[in-house]
Amino acid sequence: MGNKISKKRKTPTSKQIDENKCQEIVTEKFLAEISKKIGSEWILVCVTLGVPSYVIDQIKIDGTSDVPTKIFEGLRRWRKLRRERSDDELIVELKEALGDHGRQDLVEVVENHIKKCMLEKEKNINTALHSMETEDTEVKDFREKLHTLNYLETQKVPVSPLQRTSKMPLENIFAPISIREDLEYQGKGRNIGMKNKRTKPVNSPDDMFYIDGDVARNVFMLGDAGIGKSVFCLRLVENWCKAQKICVSDRGESNVSWVKALKIFDFLFFVQLRHVNKSRSSVIDMIVNDVFHSDPGNHDVIRRVLYSQRFRCLIVVDGVDEWKVTDQVRLELKVEGLPNTENMVNCTFVWSMRPWVIDKFSEMIRGNDRVVEIQGLDTESIDVVIEKMLINFYELDKESSLYKEKEKYITEKSNDQTLQSIMQIPLMAVACIQIWFEGKEVGNSITSLYVAILDLLIRRSNKKTPLTADIIEKLTNQSVTERNIPLILNQNKNIKQVMTMIMKLGRIAHDDLVSKETHLVFRVEDIEIGILSKCEAPGIFNEENVSVNFFHKSVEEFLAAIYIENQGQIQTFFGHLSSVEVIMELGNVLIFLSGLNPMLGSSISKHIVDLANVDTDINRLRTFTDAVIYINNKVELLYKLQVNCYKEIKYAQSSENTTQELPYHVSDIFVDDDSDIEIIKVTADILTYHHTDIRFLYLNEVSTDVENVIPDSLLTQYLDHTVSLQSLYIIGYNTHRTLHHISDIFSSLSALILYNITLTPDALSTLQTTLQSNTVIQTLGLVGIECQVNEDQGPEQASLAGIIQTLPDLSSLSTLRFRVANEDDKDIFRDVLSRLSHLHGILYYGTYPNYDEYDRDIVQTLSTWSGLHWLYLVLVDLGDSGLQLSHDMLHMEQIILYKVNMSLSGWRYFIQSLLNIKHKIDVYLNKVDIDEEVKTMIRSTPELEVSCDKSNDDVHLFDKTESTIDNYIKFFDSFDKKVLLSSVAMQNSIRCFNKTNSVMNSFKGIATLVKQFVELPFSMMGWIENGRIDDEVNPKMNPGGDGTKMGWIP
Repeated sequence: MGNKISKKRKTPTSKQIDENKCQEIVTEKFLAEISKKIGSEWILVCVTLGVPSYVIDQIKIDGTSDVPTKIFEGLRRWRKLRRERSDDELIVELKEALGDHGRQDLVEVVENHIKKCMLEKEKNINTALHSMETEDTEVKDFREKLHTLNYLETQKVPVSPLQRTSKMPLENIFAPISIREDLEYQGKGRNIGMKNKRTKPVNSPDDMFYIDGDVARNVFMLGDAGIGKSVFCLRLVENWCKAQKICVSDRGESNVSWVKALKIFDFLFFVQLRHVNKSRSSVIDMIVNDVFHSDPGNHDVIRRVLYSQRFRCLIVVDGVDEWKVTDQVRLELKVEGLPNTENMVNCTFVWSMRPWVIDKFSEMIRGNDRVVEIQGLDTESIDVVIEKMLINFYELDKESSLYKEKEKYITEKSNDQTLQSIMQIPLMAVACIQIWFEGKEVGNSITSLYVAILDLLIRRSNKKTPLTADIIEKLTNQSVTERNIPLILNQNKNIKQVMTMIMKLGRIAHDDLVSKETHLVFRVEDIEIGILSKCEAPGIFNEENVSVNFFHKSVEEFLAAIYIENQGQIQTFFGHLSSVEVIMELGNVLIFLSGLNPMLGSSISKHIVDLANVDTDINRLRTFTDAVIYINNKVELLYKLQVNCYKEIKYAQSSENTTQELPYHVSDIFVDDDSDIEIIKVTADILTYHHTDIRFLYLNEVSTDVENVIPDSLLTQYLDHTVSLQSLYIIGYNTHRTLHHISDIFSSLSALILYNITLTPDALSTLQTTLQSNTVIQTLGLVGIECQVNEDQGPEQASLAGIIQTLPDLSSLSTLRFRVANEDDKDIFRDVLSRLSHLHGILYYGTYPNYDEYDRDIVQTLSTWSGLHWLYLVLVDLGDSGLQLSHDMLHMEQIILYKVNMSLSGWRYFIQSLLNIKHKIDVYLNKVDIDEEVKTMIRSTPELEVSCDKSNDDVHLFDKTESTIDNYIKFFDSFDKKVLLSSVAMQNSIRCFNKTNSVMNSFKGIATLVKQFVELPFSMMGWIENGRIDDEVNPKMNPGGDGTKMGWIP
């Protein structure tokens, strides 16, 4: 983990002032000045300073004839070589080198330069001290007001979203949740055939807010519906208040590390996008005009604080996926879907959103940004929720018999395996506990749970405000479509009684989510029936109307689904589902529709397939011409959605005792190491009963679950019957799947990748025969294929080069992944290479340590292919020859080296060949050993900038005192500074060097994928959207806002 930057003290210490005096003395400007005075002794001076002789030789033969320029280059390389040292150490070294060669005159120049720098630093420090001592009184007053407001926001939080009248401090009602950082954003991907760490736990605030010692610019916080994003935002507000010690005590803090970390932020602003006026395009306008609409006297102060570099601010923006804007605002946005943040240079932003939204912002994510994902509750956390609910919500004594009875009953219910995925979501867990407390059932699906939630809300409303005959008559006189109500709703008498009102709410929800329109003006009787609650929301209000709010977006989505299903206008709704992006945005609505009407769920699956088949990104992934598969790609996210829809259909059919097998359409299957057992089970069902539309099948078998649930026999049966499959990827690790039979479908695949697969002799022969008739294959990968020749002996590596050699049309092949297995393969593969120089990309898996020279010859051939876009080398010993890229590789974009060895001279050849190519190339180094001489060469080259990835612990690039880390290197061309080499295949690239520190920052490697849980904020009530709801507030409405705010009275 990088060194943490602590908050600056109000009054710097004398030690800090002394350190500031000697910072940035040895600047490039100073080196340029002294270069003009050194003269012919420059070579001796550079040697004394430790500049390597080969670097000096390179400078001497450089194109320029200007001696001062050469001298400056030598001094610059020395400074680069010593970049981890402080200025005072560099000054001592420079003075000694100049003195050793009789240049005492220049030693005096250096000393005079030091004195000048110290005077300037002293002046700057005095100015800064004076500024701190005379801080604007208005700013101080505003900070105290902000502290107080934020503190009060966290002190009146409902214990449950279903009952807002019972409120207490957030601190008393949170339970632990799991948060993990996603390491593979910024265009990083999953390496095919390599086991990759995709996430790491967020164990401390440093894991979230600090990157290489610097405070992050953006933290993108992802989470599914109900997972606790809003509560985590509120928890940040609470911990910031504690850090400022305003209105809070210091006793017994359970989140000490988070409280201390938030001290660095002078101000924290909390913005809920669902409540802002949709005409706002920037965060600062939202803060001024929505959050502080009633405090115009501080508007100027707020702007000064947010625009100033003097104050560090944390801006917590909740609900990016719920933000509605006008067409005009959409045109004003710098990044589509994200409020503008220009000129807020000293601010850190926390953005909460659902996972599908992050794809919109992937291009803007940089090395100083973080992407984290809230993953919900584990078993222990669920037990904590149960305890907190019984004590704080129902006010039971923990020693009472009623508490013990309810605790035992609810715990048994929560341990039901069919409900595990539901109980991991805090909102769902809280709702289940309340429903079970009253002796009711929740069913086994998301849809049935939301029906139970509606029932609970209506029953509680009736207790508070019974439905009178007048109200029932008013509801009855309103028309509801004659179409049958969904069975799951029709069976509930409480819901049937107010179905007209539910349909009215459903229409509003539909217009808001689907049509992006709003029609929200209610009569008094609509409020009196108890389903809606009056809500105080930010903004300028008109007292004649009422502002109300759904307590959670998922409730709005459920009601929208009820309306869509009841109206029977599914084709009109499908007209709105015009792209895969819209499908993901309305994913929860589709899940609810599948649970309300299984036949409709079947139609939805067909519509998703139709859209997927014309989606450019999905079709690109199917052919798979890239070196890696990108994480959270459309195929992966879309398949998770389809799995959830399928589960709802099955649960609904089970509850209705329906045995009819409805057609279910899936075009792309994606199962990997992150897939839970439910996804794997659904995949087995689809391969068995619903395989007619599958075009893309990806099975990454890291665990034995995949092979156990999807055995060889099932996979073989599917491959025998499918006629639609285009792309097949089977990747084995812990298991070695055996294919006993190869079907005819292999003759029409456009992409085939097999890793660590065992074939019977007949299957191997059939594989060759079918591929011999394949004229459309673009991507072929055959690595680690074994053949079980004798049942009494273990499998042997299969010779596969002949398969490639006999392909009918090698010109159609775009990418190849291959490993030479034995002597039989060597000559054949060498011959094949002569016909493959047109390839877009190639992965070559070395024979190391069997045929080192052969591997080097192959790599040397590959490095001359001018058409390559990517080159992936695994287990290759390149020795002294290194990797010498041809200067005419104009299309090369990416090089991945995994366990590749090179000598010092090999590294020199490699680096020089990269510098000869004048465009950007990304080079990923994974488990690559780099010795001290190579490190010295890297450090002494000013065009070379070293950065690292903090997620792995396999490479020692620097000193033993530094953590073990995967590293990547950025080479900069000396003219245009284009990046020529960068990045390991993980997210959040981090510079090792901190210019203000004398010691390089180090990072703690992540050695395992053991799931670690950290006590982070989650409250049992916290999935509300407005924590300040009060039944006694005056009815108000915001005519300037989006008018979509609704809520439930419990």
